[in-house]
Amino acid sequence: MSIPLPASAASAASAASAAEREAAVAASAEAIRLHRAHNILIESGAERVVDRLARRDRPAPATPPELWAWTFVVKDMIDVAGLRTTRGSVLYGSEEAVTTAPCVEVLERAGALLVGKANQHEFAWGVTSQNPHWGDVGNPRHAHLTSGGSSGGTAAAIAAGIARFGLGTDTGGSVRIPAACCGVVGLRPRAGAVPGEGVAPLAPMFDVVGPMAGSVADCARVWRVLTGEAAAPPRSLSGLVVGVADGCAQAGRFADLGAEVREITLPREILAPYWTIMGAQARRTHEATYPRNAAAYSEGVRRKLDGAAGIGHREYRGAVDELSALRAGFMADMSGVDLVIAPTLGGPAPRVGCDEAAIRGEVGRITATVSALGLPALAIGDLQIVGRGETDVLRAGLCWEAAGEAIPAPR
Repeated sequence: MSIPLPASAASAASAASAAEREAAVAASAEAIRLHRAHNILIESGAERVVDRLARRDRPAPATPPELWAWTFVVKDMIDVAGLRTTRGSVLYGSEEAVTTAPCVEVLERAGALLVGKANQHEFAWGVTSQNPHWGDVGNPRHAHLTSGGSSGGTAAAIAAGIARFGLGTDTGGSVRIPAACCGVVGLRPRAGAVPGEGVAPLAPMFDVVGPMAGSVADCARVWRVLTGEAAAPPRSLSGLVVGVADGCAQAGRFADLGAEVREITLPREILAPYWTIMGAQARRTHEATYPRNAAAYSEGVRRKLDGAAGIGHREYRGAVDELSALRAGFMADMSGVDLVIAPTLGGPAPRVGCDEAAIRGEVGRITATVSALGLPALAIGDLQIVGRGETDVLRAGLCWEAAGEAIPAPR
């Protein structure tokens, strides 16, 4: 049974909570001004953001909820009532959304302050967040690199101090690649772990919503609010077997933390059925607007949709069956292995001005493989921890972070 605070104490606590919120809004507004050239938010202008936050204001409680005064952004695939959802395109966003996605509502109920909608790769289909309609998203930490994609604006907002955390979507690496490029943390959960209502699709079999933050601890806290699942940090990784894939540079540190490490090979052959399924589903997602409105699409997305044309039912069903068999085979190979670690990026981080079509296959080959396997993965910069459950990868990440390890920088 809780004992109510005396009126004077409750008033003081409420005032402190209000001041904390005001400070968070002011810091966010200043960061928006400082990074206005980076095209991080779809909605531009710090003053508009502050005005909108004021309209969504509510009395400060004596006992603040879990995410009180935590600023956040959401990728512009996710509906928020009163704001446009552009999908990073010019085809959408002519009208404001009338409802808010449940994944956003739960965060706002926990006291978080929505700063705005984050810019992204058009239609969430690309690894750079180069966007001809809303501007390329700049990388606040590594000016020579793109912000990664497709949730580049969310990662950049966190790196710039515009938001403490954010929501992205991930189909083949769209949370994890930007986390690696911008030096933040991103979690790809399993399909369905976070409600997808109010979130625009790309390829529904693989689409997920995932939290991103500046630390594993913040990411785990947001995950707890989203799902009710808590991840307590272990003191060590003693007793765990960690598979090391693609020559992951952090293998030695995991051994130092008590894990038994051994090599494991990710099934690259799973990418063939994955791309077939993803392409077919993306074509279906866009069938109402493509090719009828092809001129409104960027050349890059047009090429991807055209490349997926002609995938018939027999080829699609064969790919689904092959994917299922390869998943089962890998889970058998993973027997006795608790976690897998690998680089997040399959090659050098994409540079500013790069040809996205030329580099996306290499950059996203590891994240796409993990997406195809249907496993949750935590990207701590250019370190990816893969496991059977979200709390498993978060606990390992918390242990890594508690040991004082820095977020691995992009190559």
